[in-house]
Amino acid sequence: MKTLRKVTQLLLCVCFSILSDVYMAKAASTVIPDIQASSSPKVQEDAVRNLIRRLLPFHSESFKVKVDLDLGPKDQDTFELKSVNGSIQVSGSSGVAAAWGFHYYLKIYCGCHVSWSGVQLKLPKLLPQPETPVLVTSNDKFTYYMNVCTFSYSTVWWNWTRWEKELDWMALNRINLPLAFVGQEIVLKRVFLKLGFEEKSVDDYITGPAFLAWNRMGNIQQFGGPLPSSWHQQQLRLQHQILNRMREFGMFPVLPAFSGHVPSTIKELFPTATVSVLAAWSHFGPPYSGTTFLEPSDPLFRKIGAMFLQEVIMEIVL
Repeated sequence: MKTLRKVTQLLLCVCFSILSDVYMAKAASTVIPDIQASSSPKVQEDAVRNLIRRLLPFHSESFKVKVDLDLGPKDQDTFELKSVNGSIQVSGSSGVAAAWGFHYYLKIYCGCHVSWSGVQLKLPKLLPQPETPVLVTSNDKFTYYMNVCTFSYSTVWWNWTRWEKELDWMALNRINLPLAFVGQEIVLKRVFLKLGFEEKSVDDYITGPAFLAWNRMGNIQQFGGPLPSSWHQQQLRLQHQILNRMREFGMFPVLPAFSGHVPSTIKELFPTATVSVLAAWSHFGPPYSGTTFLEPSDPLFRKIGAMFLQEVIMEIVL
C-alpha cells in the first residue's frame, strides 16, 4: 500500500491488521518508526492536572505538573518527583509518564490504591515531601493494553463516565499504546455501502453489541442484530471522546483495520472474488455461522483495506 502522507500521524501495525493512531507509514512494515505524541507538552500537562483534580479534588493544588520531552533516555518514559517550595513537583517525559509518577507518589508515599475494583485515597493530613529527588525510567517505549474481546464483553456497555475512569487508570499505570476499538462498525458499514452492498445485507452481517468480538473475528454474523443507526452514531461520538483524551495524555491509540471478513453477498457484487466460507463455530448454526472471508491475496482485499483506512483517517484521525 502506498504511503499516505495527508496526515501528520502514522498507522502502526499491531497484531492482525490493527493500526496505531500515530503518523502514517506502510501498513505492511514491521519496523517501528520514531514516533511522537500528537499533543503538545502543555496539553499533556493540563490532562494530568485534570486527572489529579478528579482523584484528589481537595489536594490537587499541592501538585505541580511538568512535561519535559527531554527528561530521561530517548524512547523510554521517565518521571521525576521532588519537593519544590512546599509543593510536590511531578515531571514526566510525557503526560503518561507524569501520571505514572503521580501514581507512584500515591502508592509509595501515601499508601493509596487506585484499581478497577475500588479506590483507597486516605491521604495523610500533611502530604509527605520527597526528601531527595526520585527518578524512575521505564524499560520499554510502549506499554500495550486491552484485549479485542473486552470490547464486547465489558466496554461495549460503558458510557463516557466509565471510559474516563479507565483512561485515568491507563495513564496512572503507564499505558501509552491502548487499543481503541469503539465505533468501527459504522466505518465498515460506510465502506461496504460505497462498494455497492445493500444496507440490509450489511446490517444482517453485523451482530449485536455483546457479540461484536466474535463478529470481528469471523466466528459469527447477524446474531443479536441488527444495530440501529442511533447505536452506531453514539459509539462514534464516544470513540471521538476516547481518542481525544488518549491524545491529550500523550498516548498512541491503536485503531482497527480491515481483517477480511465480509457479508455473504459479496459474490453477487464481485463474482470473481476469492473467498472462503468458514466452518461453523461453536454451537452456532445457519444463518449465524459459516461466515465469509475474503482471501488476502485477492486484489479486492487490498482495495477494501485501503478504503477502510481512508475512512478511518477522514473520520477519526483528521
